Amino acid sequence: MRLLPGPAEGAVAVTVTSLEMTSADEILPVDAIPASATWRRIETDKATPSRDFYLRVGAPWHWVDRQAWTADQWQAWADRPEHHLLVCTQDGVDAGYAELEQQADGLVEIAYFGLLPEAIGRGLGRWWLAEVLAEAWRLPGTRRVWVHTCTLDGPAALSTYERRGLRPFAREVEWRLPDPEADAPRLTP
Repeated sequence: MRLLPGPAEGAVAVTVTSLEMTSADEILPVDAIPASATWRRIETDKATPSRDFYLRVGAPWHWVDRQAWTADQWQAWADRPEHHLLVCTQDGVDAGYAELEQQADGLVEIAYFGLLPEAIGRGLGRWWLAEVLAEAWRLPGTRRVWVHTCTLDGPAALSTYERRGLRPFAREVEWRLPDPEADAPRLTP
């Protein structure tokens, strides 16, 4: 899908919801930790895993803003000190990721968050989001954590964010034009 400046023939209206949290005390806990779930922070050589997770996690949800990035662009994004790459695992296998970006005035954006397609439905999402939120609040100077999601994301995305304590603060409509080849339904044998 391609972002458009406004409505056009064949375009799809996409509602983008921005959510926030202004205190670590607002994180709503999960009932249980999924079996064998853990996570780690990647400290060095972050560009390749950042790109890999972005493409693999985002493919079903039409993440397109960084698909055409060069290796240099990925390097410039991931190798900044304000960029934090977190990887969720289950049974020792990568299951998802999050990218936190420290911004001015104590803001921390959950720039990217998600599970790999094969990890969806295992009860990891709620726990993983709670862990990511807690880590965002552990970053020095954090005063506000925020994220945005849209109607192209997974059907449980918005409710998952709200059920962990994030509150909507803005909504807007973007227009996306489907790419007939890239966005065509995939038939499986």
